[in-house]
Amino acid sequence: MTFCRFRSLATRLVALTVLIPGAAVAQGAPEAAEASGPIEEILVTARKRTETLQDTPVAVTVVTADQIEDFGVQSLADISKMTAGLLFDSEFTRGANRPVIRGQANILGDSGVSYFIDGVYVSGSIDDYDLDDVERIEIVKGPQSALYGRNTYSGAINLVTRSPGDELRANVEAEIAGDEEFLVRASISGPLSDTLAAGLTLRHYEMGGHVKNEFDGKDIGKQESRSISGVLSFTPNERLTARARAYYAERDDGQPAIFARRYFDNNCYPDDGALYGGAGRYFCGTVKPGDVNIDWPVQAPGAGLTDDALQLSLKVDYDLNEQWQLTYIAGYGERDAEEVYDGDYLPTSFQVSNFTPNGFPFAGFPVPPFSYAYVGSMTDFTFANAAETDEWSQEVQLAFDADRVRGLVGAYYYKQDRTTRDIREVSDEQQALAQRNWFAEFLRMQGVCAANPICGSMAPFFGPTIVVPRDVNDIEIENAAVFGLVSFDLADNLTATLEARYQDEDIDQRAVAQDLGGPAGEPVISSASFDGFLPRVTLDWQPTDSHLLYVTYAEGTKPGGFNSTVAIEAGVPTYDEEEVKSIELGAKSVLADGQVRANVALFFNELTGYQLTQNVQAGQNAQSATVNAGDADINGLEAELLLNPSEIAGLTLRFNYAYTDAEYTEGFDQNEGVLLDVLDDRSIDCSTGDQFPDVDGCQSLFGSIDGKQIPRTAEHQMFADVEYRRPLTNGWEWYAGVSYIFESSKFAQVHNLAETGDTSVVNARMGLISDRYSIRVFGRNLNGEETAYNVIRYAEPSAFRRNFIASPRRDTYFGISLAVHL
Repeated sequence: MTFCRFRSLATRLVALTVLIPGAAVAQGAPEAAEASGPIEEILVTARKRTETLQDTPVAVTVVTADQIEDFGVQSLADISKMTAGLLFDSEFTRGANRPVIRGQANILGDSGVSYFIDGVYVSGSIDDYDLDDVERIEIVKGPQSALYGRNTYSGAINLVTRSPGDELRANVEAEIAGDEEFLVRASISGPLSDTLAAGLTLRHYEMGGHVKNEFDGKDIGKQESRSISGVLSFTPNERLTARARAYYAERDDGQPAIFARRYFDNNCYPDDGALYGGAGRYFCGTVKPGDVNIDWPVQAPGAGLTDDALQLSLKVDYDLNEQWQLTYIAGYGERDAEEVYDGDYLPTSFQVSNFTPNGFPFAGFPVPPFSYAYVGSMTDFTFANAAETDEWSQEVQLAFDADRVRGLVGAYYYKQDRTTRDIREVSDEQQALAQRNWFAEFLRMQGVCAANPICGSMAPFFGPTIVVPRDVNDIEIENAAVFGLVSFDLADNLTATLEARYQDEDIDQRAVAQDLGGPAGEPVISSASFDGFLPRVTLDWQPTDSHLLYVTYAEGTKPGGFNSTVAIEAGVPTYDEEEVKSIELGAKSVLADGQVRANVALFFNELTGYQLTQNVQAGQNAQSATVNAGDADINGLEAELLLNPSEIAGLTLRFNYAYTDAEYTEGFDQNEGVLLDVLDDRSIDCSTGDQFPDVDGCQSLFGSIDGKQIPRTAEHQMFADVEYRRPLTNGWEWYAGVSYIFESSKFAQVHNLAETGDTSVVNARMGLISDRYSIRVFGRNLNGEETAYNVIRYAEPSAFRRNFIASPRRDTYFGISLAVHL
């Protein structure tokens, strides 16, 4: 593992640990000024047991229910802006978000971060999850595979919902904001008897769209969702507690607002005219936002995302005696979703011909060179698919506390059944238009080829009618594991903790490819198994009650899986696990009589088998597939600072910062090779380097990605917030706050060419609060930042050339929230 570039940072951390004991003595002096109030102590369950935040030797950020209310947090995307080391945006659609912790990002496939709600693993996106009944959100950073299991190799996001108490509590809140945004939610909780309590929460949200679609002049990007949740808590005696919770949600979103940068905007790597007619093969620099101009009312009427999700959970805690506790956690979830999108994000339709005298017309499809004219019936892509997911999980824990020795042992089982299928429907009018255009273009291209002897042959591409796929994929995942944790007090202030997990995961897939009106292909049945031992070792030292120093070594894995039917035909059916080895150094301190909380962590991650998107080709079909492309090092620093200075009562200062150096140390990328092939002749001449130098002859067009920054990662991330609140009369108080959010530029792909540009956003809020009422007003993106959330490398279907797409950022808007607390 490479540590040299972080040697100075590590030295500073060591210096900090030396100064802390002395600082503690000085801050304990009796002359210290009276504080306006110590920083609130926060409880967490990041290690599956209740501990205070400052006593937990883990890098974890906690967002409490009070912060969710004060900052007007509506989604996990809002949470990410407050969290050092977490990147998460509501980009493209609310069903396809991939959170990134500590730079371990990917383009497609599963994220290395998993969600847990009350300890139950939940697959898929929960960006629109109702946070009204959430007690706190814990963002646990670094590999958590030992305790949390599958797909937590870079971290875990744990939502802890509120349990009903022994007093009646009710809330009603309504919020309106720009872009026709409206939110209303209500909750009630309280005792039903001496042993039984219950809670109920309702929520409705809608937004009319924040961008005008140039195609029809109407707003695009509509969102609508509603949810209901209920909880029952049963406590018959002091030893037994049982808690059951149900959550149901529906979403009905429209065509997403996405702009496309056209292929003729490409400004670098010009070719010799054979492939692009002299145009550039790629875009270099910041992809500036453009107009959204999509003909979805023609190509994909009724476009959008509709889904419904059900989640059930049960947790039972039983104290066997003062030292031993038994816990049982069960979860069930199901989600049915349908997505229909006009997938070229352009106003053009049925561009049906082109002349390519020396190869397929855009870099990235590895087909042999040949000369032909092609004619296609339909090149305005429409994506339409449905997915049905069912998942079950069960977990048993036995925890013990014997003074100097504490720990737990447990067993876990998880199963997921998932079916995806294409559901596109094409009208007779669209088919007729495709046929007319196809035959007209075919005749025209015959004349083109007659005048150009180099043309070679006429190639019907897609044929005279729109091909409608009917692919079906059935996937079954089973994961079984045993795990444990034990902590030894080596001295009164020195503790060693060992965590470990052994897991076995089996994945089975049955894939059938079929075009509407044609015969079904032979089922492709694939299976894969992944097992492994995942350790985590921590040594922590508390020189004083207010200071904690720790060092951790951990290993984690991201599951392997299967690619699409096209990739299977191309010989890339599966990809292996991605593995990480991590070292973390951390310090947590409470200073100045509780007025300052300062936490800092250094991490050094070594990744092998990094999962990366590549283009694969089978016949005339080409798709993206996931492969294990190489290795990477990800090193960085995170710092969180919270101040309540006694000199200014009511003032709170927050500052969070993350530095992430994420780059590949080894690997090859197919698109990198084609992109940098200076001859642009598609010949295997290794102009970008030979992937297999130990084999005689030139073996590959793949290009090295050594030293490239991992895409979708930000080198710098910062959150700064100033809040001031003062009491008024009759139990009221007022507050005002302003936040500054910064993210450095993120690259779209491993080539490190197209990027988002740096992002700076200013938000503000103010309000009046009493025990019973609250009135809050807010403004978001006050500085009018326009950078895209993320940029995706794409292919323009009408020309089969490289282009780029992105989601435009929501412009400045304001809102007001009114709430009644009973």
